[in-house]
Amino acid sequence: NMKKKIKLVISIICIFLLGYLLYKNSYKYKLTHLYENPMEINQKYKDYTYNEYDNYVTVLTYDGQDKEVVIPEFINNKPVYAIDDSAFYGNTNLIKVTIPSRVVRIGHQAFIGCEHLKEVNMPDNIVDLGEWSFKVCTSLKKINVKKGSKTDKTLKKSSFKKYINYK
Repeated sequence: NMKKKIKLVISIICIFLLGYLLYKNSYKYKLTHLYENPMEINQKYKDYTYNEYDNYVTVLTYDGQDKEVVIPEFINNKPVYAIDDSAFYGNTNLIKVTIPSRVVRIGHQAFIGCEHLKEVNMPDNIVDLGEWSFKVCTSLKKINVKKGSKTDKTLKKSSFKKYINYK
Protein backbone atom coordinates (compact mmCIF):
# COMPACT_ATOMS: atom_id res chain seq x y z
CA ASN A 1 0.00 0.00 0.00
CA MET A 2 2.87 2.37 0.85
CA LYS A 3 4.53 1.56 -2.50
CA LYS A 4 1.31 2.55 -4.32
CA LYS A 5 1.23 5.90 -2.50
CA ILE A 6 4.88 6.58 -3.35
CA LYS A 7 4.25 5.71 -7.02
CA LEU A 8 1.21 8.00 -7.03
CA VAL A 9 3.18 10.91 -5.54
CA ILE A 10 6.03 10.38 -7.99
CA SER A 11 3.55 10.22 -10.88
CA ILE A 12 1.90 13.48 -9.79
CA ILE A 13 5.28 15.20 -9.48
CA CYS A 14 6.26 13.95 -12.94
CA ILE A 15 3.01 15.23 -14.45
CA PHE A 16 3.51 18.69 -12.92
CA LEU A 17 7.15 18.75 -14.02
CA LEU A 18 6.22 17.73 -17.54
CA GLY A 19 3.50 20.38 -17.65
CA TYR A 20 5.94 23.03 -16.45
CA LEU A 21 8.57 22.04 -19.03
CA LEU A 22 6.00 22.07 -21.84
CA TYR A 23 4.80 25.52 -20.76
CA LYS A 24 8.34 26.87 -20.49
CA ASN A 25 9.35 25.46 -23.87
CA SER A 26 6.19 26.72 -25.57
CA TYR A 27 7.20 30.22 -24.52
CA LYS A 28 10.78 29.66 -25.72
CA TYR A 29 9.42 28.44 -29.04
CA LYS A 30 7.97 31.87 -29.66
CA LEU A 31 11.46 33.35 -29.76
CA THR A 32 13.88 30.61 -30.82
CA HIS A 33 11.77 29.47 -33.77
CA LEU A 34 10.14 32.83 -34.45
CA TYR A 35 11.09 33.20 -38.09
CA GLU A 36 11.04 29.59 -39.27
CA ASN A 37 8.86 28.43 -42.15
CA PRO A 38 6.81 31.46 -43.20
CA MET A 39 3.54 30.57 -44.92
CA GLU A 40 3.04 33.92 -46.65
CA ILE A 41 5.49 36.80 -46.92
CA ASN A 42 4.98 40.49 -47.60
CA GLN A 43 1.22 40.44 -47.05
CA LYS A 44 -0.69 43.73 -46.71
CA TYR A 45 -3.15 44.64 -43.96
CA LYS A 46 -4.21 48.29 -43.78
CA ASP A 47 -0.96 50.29 -43.36
CA TYR A 48 1.08 47.21 -42.42
CA THR A 49 3.14 44.69 -44.31
CA TYR A 50 3.51 41.39 -42.46
CA ASN A 51 4.78 37.84 -42.72
CA GLU A 52 2.43 35.03 -41.79
CA TYR A 53 3.48 31.82 -40.02
CA ASP A 54 1.52 28.80 -38.76
CA ASN A 55 0.32 30.38 -35.51
CA TYR A 56 1.34 34.04 -35.62
CA VAL A 57 2.40 37.02 -37.74
CA THR A 58 5.29 39.48 -37.56
CA VAL A 59 5.00 43.12 -38.62
CA LEU A 60 7.51 43.95 -41.35
CA THR A 61 6.63 47.61 -41.99
CA TYR A 62 4.18 50.36 -41.18
CA ASP A 63 3.68 53.00 -43.85
CA GLY A 64 0.77 54.95 -42.36
CA GLN A 65 0.82 58.60 -41.35
CA ASP A 66 -0.97 58.37 -37.98
CA LYS A 67 0.47 60.24 -35.00
CA GLU A 68 -0.83 57.62 -32.53
CA VAL A 69 -0.57 54.00 -33.60
CA VAL A 70 -2.03 50.98 -31.85
CA ILE A 71 -0.48 47.98 -33.56
CA PRO A 72 -3.21 45.33 -33.94
CA GLU A 73 -3.27 42.34 -31.56
CA PHE A 74 -4.25 40.07 -34.47
CA ILE A 75 -3.74 40.18 -38.21
CA ASN A 76 -5.56 37.61 -40.32
CA ASN A 77 -6.85 36.02 -37.06
CA LYS A 78 -3.30 35.32 -35.85
CA PRO A 79 -1.53 37.07 -32.95
CA VAL A 80 1.27 39.54 -33.66
CA TYR A 81 4.46 38.17 -32.01
CA ALA A 82 7.15 40.53 -33.31
CA ILE A 83 7.84 43.99 -34.67
CA ASP A 84 10.57 43.28 -37.20
CA ASP A 85 13.84 45.11 -37.87
CA SER A 86 13.33 48.67 -39.17
CA ALA A 87 9.51 48.30 -39.22
CA PHE A 88 8.86 51.98 -38.33
CA TYR A 89 12.24 53.28 -39.51
CA GLY A 90 12.27 57.07 -39.89
CA ASN A 91 8.53 57.60 -39.35
CA THR A 92 8.48 61.30 -38.36
CA ASN A 93 4.69 61.45 -37.82
CA LEU A 94 4.65 58.93 -34.98
CA ILE A 95 4.20 60.44 -31.49
CA LYS A 96 2.80 57.48 -29.52
CA VAL A 97 2.75 53.74 -30.19
CA THR A 98 1.08 50.84 -28.39
CA ILE A 99 2.61 47.42 -28.95
CA PRO A 100 0.26 44.41 -28.70
CA SER A 101 0.27 42.10 -25.67
CA ARG A 102 1.67 38.97 -27.33
CA VAL A 103 4.77 40.60 -28.83
CA VAL A 104 7.99 38.98 -27.55
CA ARG A 105 10.48 40.72 -29.87
CA ILE A 106 11.10 44.25 -31.06
CA GLY A 107 13.66 44.16 -33.83
CA HIS A 108 16.91 45.98 -34.44
CA GLN A 109 16.25 49.62 -35.44
CA ALA A 110 12.48 48.95 -35.30
CA PHE A 111 11.72 52.59 -34.41
CA ILE A 112 15.05 54.24 -35.24
CA GLY A 113 14.70 57.83 -36.43
CA CYS A 114 11.13 58.28 -35.19
CA GLU A 115 12.24 61.68 -33.95
CA HIS A 116 8.82 62.82 -32.71
CA LEU A 117 8.03 59.59 -30.83
CA LYS A 118 7.38 60.57 -27.20
CA GLU A 119 5.69 57.55 -25.64
CA VAL A 120 5.67 53.76 -26.07
CA ASN A 121 3.19 51.40 -24.37
CA MET A 122 4.92 48.05 -24.02
CA PRO A 123 3.43 44.60 -23.44
CA ASP A 124 4.72 42.42 -20.59
CA ASN A 125 6.64 39.69 -22.44
CA ILE A 126 9.38 41.39 -24.48
CA VAL A 127 12.45 39.17 -24.17
CA ASP A 128 14.33 40.43 -27.22
CA LEU A 129 14.80 44.16 -27.74
CA GLY A 130 16.96 45.24 -30.67
CA GLU A 131 19.99 47.20 -29.52
CA TRP A 132 19.12 50.25 -31.62
CA SER A 133 15.35 49.79 -31.58
CA PHE A 134 14.70 53.35 -30.29
CA LYS A 135 17.89 55.14 -31.40
CA VAL A 136 17.51 58.68 -32.73
CA CYS A 137 14.09 58.94 -31.09
CA THR A 138 15.09 62.38 -29.83
CA SER A 139 11.67 63.22 -28.34
CA LEU A 140 11.26 59.95 -26.40
CA LYS A 141 10.14 60.62 -22.83
CA LYS A 142 8.68 57.37 -21.53
CA ILE A 143 8.37 53.68 -22.20
CA ASN A 144 5.38 52.47 -20.20
CA VAL A 145 5.94 49.01 -18.73
CA LYS A 146 4.59 46.83 -15.93
CA LYS A 147 7.01 46.70 -13.00
CA GLY A 148 8.66 43.29 -12.62
CA SER A 149 7.54 42.06 -16.06
CA LYS A 150 9.84 40.35 -18.58
CA THR A 151 9.80 43.63 -20.52
CA ASP A 152 10.90 45.56 -17.42
CA LYS A 153 13.86 43.18 -16.98
CA THR A 154 14.73 43.38 -20.68
CA LEU A 155 14.60 47.20 -20.69
CA LYS A 156 16.76 47.42 -17.55
CA LYS A 157 19.52 45.61 -19.47
CA SER A 158 19.27 48.04 -22.40
CA SER A 159 20.39 51.57 -23.14
CA PHE A 160 16.71 52.62 -22.94
CA LYS A 161 16.30 51.95 -19.20
CA LYS A 162 16.21 55.70 -18.47
CA TYR A 163 12.83 55.90 -20.24
CA ILE A 164 11.12 53.27 -18.06
CA ASN A 165 7.80 54.50 -16.70
CA TYR A 166 5.79 52.07 -14.55
CA LYS A 167 2.12 51.80 -15.47
